[in-house]
Amino acid sequence: MTILDSRAFRRFQWFLSSRIGTPLLALGLAVGPVPAQPTPAQEGSLRLVVIDDETGDPIEGAFIRVKGRSPDLTTDAKGRITLEHLPAGRLMADIGAIGYEMRREPFLIQAGSSLELRIGLSFTGDKLPDLVVEARQEKLYPRYSDFHRRQKTGTGFYITWREIHNKGYTRLGDVLRVVRGVQVHCQPNDCLILMSRSTSCPPAVWVDGRPSDFYGANTPVGDVYGMEVYRGPSELPAEFVGTGMCGAIVLWTKNRAYRQN
Repeated sequence: MTILDSRAFRRFQWFLSSRIGTPLLALGLAVGPVPAQPTPAQEGSLRLVVIDDETGDPIEGAFIRVKGRSPDLTTDAKGRITLEHLPAGRLMADIGAIGYEMRREPFLIQAGSSLELRIGLSFTGDKLPDLVVEARQEKLYPRYSDFHRRQKTGTGFYITWREIHNKGYTRLGDVLRVVRGVQVHCQPNDCLILMSRSTSCPPAVWVDGRPSDFYGANTPVGDVYGMEVYRGPSELPAEFVGTGMCGAIVLWTKNRAYRQN
């Protein structure tokens, strides 16, 4: 069969419409280019295991949302979820669950292959029963045992990640401003933390059991599990005596061991 050039094809169209009167669309002629559909060789799949980024526990009922694809899919009891027949290329997906922060993550889908990953979500406890939140916290106690041991003594000021989250604190200075006996003095470029009993020197700062010089009033506290504030030598626990004559701020950060998987 000879392929018609554009002029011959237009004459053929005129002949059909004038002699037969049949709509060309009914004959399937000259409809325009048909979008190509991905073939199996141009598709890939995505297999995820969604987990708690601190404990590593699988999250059941977590969802994955991909633009232009519905409905949302949810994970099984082992945190697993699979998306099939995805066009090759870059894919952006939202992953979330009740009690966890939403996470937006890019994936590169390879044609003819399956991408398998673990995705860690950050715990907030929002909309979860207190019993669930407390059970998870008990599981993390061994890592933060020193914090909880000193918290029971009642000496000093203590605040947990849950209070920080519920009260909307974003920076270290936000928390310290509500602590009696602590002053936060801000200048255009920086903020100083001072104890009311001794404003001549700043308190010592400890992070995860070690002294640190990298935490100031403007430091974000989204990753803080717990905070201890001792406002002078008389409040200092035995392990900090001699290290903070102007008091001490002790921070414990969340160990997101599974965050970057």
